[in-house]
Amino acid sequence: MITIKVDEKTLQQIENKYKDYITCRNVGYILYCIKKEDLIITAYDNNKKNYFKVTLQGKNILPLAKEYSLEEKFMAKKEKVIEEKPYYIDVSPQIGSDEVGTGDFLAPIVVCAAYVDSKVMKYINELGITDSKKLSDKMILTNIPLILKKIHYSCKVLSNQNYNNLNQNYGYNLNQIKALLHNSCLSILHKRCPYIGNIYMDQFSEEKKYYEYLKDQPNILKNIVFKEKGELYFPSIALASCVARYFFLIEVKKLNDKYKMNFPLGASNKVNEFSLEFIKKYGLQEFKKISKNNFINFNQVSTIYFNLDNTSEK
Repeated sequence: MITIKVDEKTLQQIENKYKDYITCRNVGYILYCIKKEDLIITAYDNNKKNYFKVTLQGKNILPLAKEYSLEEKFMAKKEKVIEEKPYYIDVSPQIGSDEVGTGDFLAPIVVCAAYVDSKVMKYINELGITDSKKLSDKMILTNIPLILKKIHYSCKVLSNQNYNNLNQNYGYNLNQIKALLHNSCLSILHKRCPYIGNIYMDQFSEEKKYYEYLKDQPNILKNIVFKEKGELYFPSIALASCVARYFFLIEVKKLNDKYKMNFPLGASNKVNEFSLEFIKKYGLQEFKKISKNNFINFNQVSTIYFNLDNTSEK
């Protein structure tokens, strides 16, 4: 990857030359992204307007850099290009956040924010870290501990008992709870890295609604770029998703060990069957602590349990 400075005329020249290969425009600080075969060009806005930053990624990019750069000398970062590597539209220093567990009836919610720069990108490429949904749990449990000591991150784990408290006693819905957790993680991490301007979030709500959820909070981090399936576009979100998944799996293991049962994930009929077995073993009151009680599964399981209980009494 090579980073160069270009003037406005050159910026337009690049855009015109590769106009048929532009994949996105005006995403946060990004003016446009170009992907042609193994070449990726990303142009960034600059408030000073006297020059613009452009990154070139791929093979044999040195001639292009020399052709377009305003500077006679520039540093090329020698990185092995992996063809299977995700197509990130921004690889500059950045912070991103993601969450896991929101669709799991019996598991906690984990939100993570992670910082990525060129050094962290090297770790990511070496360990094969990408969107957590594309990696096995075994790979996450093996590789994420190797990188945790080398990166800046912030993580929040919300147990289902605390989730139920926020939902039932304070009236918070799932998206409001996620907004609170994301804002907390991003704010904490941004205090550690205050020089970072590129802040990304895997979008789960409209931007206006997100900030409405946070209106009563004392500290709200602004200037966030929201992007659906953000882990496919920004390495910070991809890394955050993997770190969140790692701590999520650790929490599930704690539940398995505590109750001597293997907790299933998701919200399927299999989960309901497990829930009935759990209630038989530990009782309904204990079950209320480990389930998300506003899920339809809770009503389904409770109804089946009471029907079975009444039948057995007869």
